Amino acid sequence: MTQKWTFDAAVAFWRKHHNADLESVWDRFAAAEAFILDHAPRTTAEAEYVFDVLLEQGPDGRGDGRDRKALRRLHAYVLSLHQTRSAAA
Repeated sequence: MTQKWTFDAAVAFWRKHHNADLESVWDRFAAAEAFILDHAPRTTAEAEYVFDVLLEQGPDGRGDGRDRKALRRLHAYVLSLHQTRSAAA
């Protein structure tokens, strides 16, 4: 059965297990991590969680490219914050 993730559930699961022995939960952990990286952040808290996962990847990153795509989405989010602040000024 495939886990149906929400962003908050995926983050909670990832945070609970990222420093633990992953053998028994590897498939669910990988799915939660992928869900987080595939998410376009809508808040600064969501962006922070995506950054947490990216930083945990280390310098080699991921072979599936999700890390680079996540960085592009984070970049777009940060740019939108800047544009919103500039428009409000």
